[in-house]
Order: sequence, then C-alpha cells, then structure tokens
Amino acid sequence: MDVKKFSGVYPAVITPFTEEGKVDVGKLTDYIAYLVDKVDGLFVGGSYGSGPIMTVSERKTVAETVMKVAKGKVPVIFMIGCTDTNSTIELAKHAESVGADAVAAVTPCYYRHTKDVIIQYYKDLIAATSLPVIAYNNPKYSNFCITGDLLKELADIGLQGVKDSSADIALFYDYMAKVDNDGFLFLIGSQTHLVPAVVGGAHGVVSGLSNAFPGFIKEIYENCKSGNFQKARDMQLKANLLRSVTGDGIPVPFYHAVLPMLGVDIGVPKKPFLPRSEAEVERIRKALVETQMIIG
Repeated sequence: MDVKKFSGVYPAVITPFTEEGKVDVGKLTDYIAYLVDKVDGLFVGGSYGSGPIMTVSERKTVAETVMKVAKGKVPVIFMIGCTDTNSTIELAKHAESVGADAVAAVTPCYYRHTKDVIIQYYKDLIAATSLPVIAYNNPKYSNFCITGDLLKELADIGLQGVKDSSADIALFYDYMAKVDNDGFLFLIGSQTHLVPAVVGGAHGVVSGLSNAFPGFIKEIYENCKSGNFQKARDMQLKANLLRSVTGDGIPVPFYHAVLPMLGVDIGVPKKPFLPRSEAEVERIRKALVETQMIIG
C-alpha cells in the first residue's frame, strides 16, 4: 500500500438526509465538492457518516455519489463493515466497481465474536476484493477490540492498514510496534489523539471535526509533521476542548447544526438521530464564536 498516497487528514464524512430519511444526493454532491480541495482524503460511510443505520442500497448510493465528485482528486476509503460477512463483501465489491481507493471494515458488531470469527471475516473480505482492506477498530461500538498481536496476524494474511478508534493511544502504539509489514497504513480514528499518534508514527487521522473545520485539523497535522510541536500541542488542546461543544459519543447532529453556520446545507440527520433544538444550536454557535472557530 502506498502510505504516502493515503497520509494526512480525512474527514469522517457526514451524510446528508432528507426529512423522509433518504440520502440527499444533491446535498451530498455539493458537500463533497466543498471538501475535496480542503482535505487529503475522504473516509465515507463510517460512524459519522451514518453507515450503520443505512441499508446496503443507501450505502451504495452514497458511494456512487461520492465517487462522481471525488474520483481522481483525493483518495476515498469506504467503510463497508456490516453485521454479516456477505453484506460486507457486497459493499466491498461495489466500492471497487465505482473506483474507491480502499475499503475499511469494522469488526462485525452486536454479537461478542471470538478471535477465529474475526480472522475469518477479514480473510473472506481480503479474498473478495483487490482493494486494500483496512481494519476499523472501534471496540466501544463493536464489542471486539483488535489487539496488537491479532493485527499482526491479520497483516500477515493481507490486511493493509488499521483505523483505530479505541481512544487508547497505548494500543495504537502497540499496533505500530508489532506490525512491521511494508506499506501498512496506520490511521488514528479521532483528532483527540492526533498529536501523540502522528509523533509516534501515524500516517494520518480520520477526524469528525474536519467535516466543519478541515483547515484547523490540517494545521495540527502539518505542525506535527514539521516538528512545530508546541503549536501542535496548543491546537490539540483546543481541539479536545471543542469536544465539550460537540457532545459525547458520535455527535452526528452537531455537524448538521454547525455546517449551515459555515454556509453548507447538509440536510438533516437520519433517525433515530434528531436535529439539535434551536436553543442548542444557539448554544453551539456562541461557543464556537467564543473559541474563535466561527465569526459571530
């Protein structure tokens, strides 16, 4: 895998929906056009992108729409993981057919699977597509944590990268210590750990905050890469402080509230997510003005 091609800042792309809960193709098209010249790549259909609450058909619509805009401009990684192997493979093959650059698959969620199940899941997926396959480690939501030893096993059977959303920097360092396979891609799954991850050797970050503030996240990343660690640290602390504004967990509705403040119509979140109330939107606006993320 060409890690230079896949290095940098990837927004965990938000998916816009209509009031009826359908993918809003027009707004998604406009949003991808807005993002592509501001970031290094796109991570599509993951937690922020509402992938787990979309049908396979809806996820294909998102993939087709994104690639019409982004193909050849920035690398695009599609999160195609499902609760079952066959749907995951179906989405991987579709992503390959529309020109995706790589696919990422979260470990199959809900059930508490054993290690042999996880190995077979990735083995089947790797055999089914010629695209690079990236493991998406998100133990809080998938009920399974990929260890450093297991990641090494998976790398030896053809896995080509990891996106780690465990929020455990020690685990991420263990990944980098144990997997020495040539061209293996290491992505940290949150801007909250960007500085320690990149200093330790991460190739890039998949960031929720870069949906709204891509320049801010890119500046942290670039300061790390250039050795300007004091500036990177100061910006990292600000990025982490902003988590008190976005809200805990995976704050998808936050971005539906904030992007219109930046002139981007991103539609509404898909139920069961609910739009933020007018009072909450105003609280967010004031907090972003106070932190100088937007102009009042």
